[in-house]
Amino acid sequence: MHFIYAILIAGALGAVNILLLRMNNATPVPEGCEDLTPDCSACGIRDCALREQYMSQKGERTE
Repeated sequence: MHFIYAILIAGALGAVNILLLRMNNATPVPEGCEDLTPDCSACGIRDCALREQYMSQKGERTE
């Protein structure tokens, strides 16, 4: 009987997950957040590909 409860709980969690994903995809993007670029000056990850690309566009060194 415990096995059936486990399956029911897993199914309910899966259904909630799918429902929330669909609701999230249906939510419109807030105004002003359509085309965000990363602000890599505060990030401490030196070997990030986004950081290298961002800094090369600004003309700054990544080191």
